[in-house]
Amino acid sequence: MKHAKASNKEVIEPTQQVSGPSLEELQRSHYIVEALMATLPSHTKKELVDLLQTLAKGGESQAAITSAHQRALQIVSDICKPNAANANEPEDETNREETGERRQRDRRKK
Repeated sequence: MKHAKASNKEVIEPTQQVSGPSLEELQRSHYIVEALMATLPSHTKKELVDLLQTLAKGGESQAAITSAHQRALQIVSDICKPNAANANEPEDETNREETGERRQRDRRKK
């Protein structure tokens, strides 16, 4: 009798169904992707679509897949993170006044 080597991976029997994301999760993901794509410039949008297609197809070398994955993550994270340079600068005169008033209140509390 031969013993198979045990692995940490779960084996799925052919009769078992693999559960996928729910319809609600798919709709939420679709909405997020649409919103993200709407914010991208056209050249970046095309690049991201190409990267996602590369990842979906597979069949590429592991290095190409890793590179595509990293670049796609970079595009998404660049869009999702707030612009730190502009976050601290008031955008108009009203914001400047509000910021000044807030600073005065802060000084009074000290």
